[in-house]
Amino acid sequence: MDVYQTEEEQVESIKKWWAENSRSIIFGVGLGLFAIFGWQSWQEQTRTHTLEASDIYQQLTKSLKDSKYEAVLLLAKEIEESYSDTPYAALAGLQKAKIQIEQAKKDEAIVTLDKVAATAGNNSIQHIARIRSFRIRIGIGQMTDVISDIDAVINEQGGINPGEFIGQYEALKGDAYRLLGDVEKARFGYIAALRTATLDRRLIQLKLDDLGPPPKKFAGENASKNTEEPKK
Repeated sequence: MDVYQTEEEQVESIKKWWAENSRSIIFGVGLGLFAIFGWQSWQEQTRTHTLEASDIYQQLTKSLKDSKYEAVLLLAKEIEESYSDTPYAALAGLQKAKIQIEQAKKDEAIVTLDKVAATAGNNSIQHIARIRSFRIRIGIGQMTDVISDIDAVINEQGGINPGEFIGQYEALKGDAYRLLGDVEKARFGYIAALRTATLDRRLIQLKLDDLGPPPKKFAGENASKNTEEPKK
């Protein structure tokens, strides 16, 4: 500013600059304030929205405890339609499937669980829903299809990683093969499950023992696999 000869010239320069730039400055400040308040408002709306979903889910669990199944289904529908963007949608779906099974609507329960498996934001809930769906499908005789779907999960097709649930998937394969009458493959399924299972190890062992003693050929092959040196 010291390049100007007089204070009047400095004042006139400032006035001219302000006249040329005031609108953009005011607009920028206003836009910044709008963004700040808009973000705060969105956060508050999201928090309120989630709390509303939580309240409805609490009503749902109470209705389930009181065996008011129709109320459970209505509340689950409300959460599904109005709060699908909250974690409570997946939880409500799991509870809805329980009621559908109680009402012998197994096909509907499978649809509900498959939707949870496909849309839940939580990876563990996805696996829980998928495993429950597989169990129902095995119960209604879809053993071959379930085995194929389990293999797809174990092989991580479609971006699905079984993670810590792999033991439960292997155990389900064992169940499916046992019901198909393929004792040897059922045994392999249960053994694989025991190697990786974090839950229900006693139950898996009981299922394995129930198949009877393995044939000598099977025992020899299994021992060979366990003692084989890993390839480098």
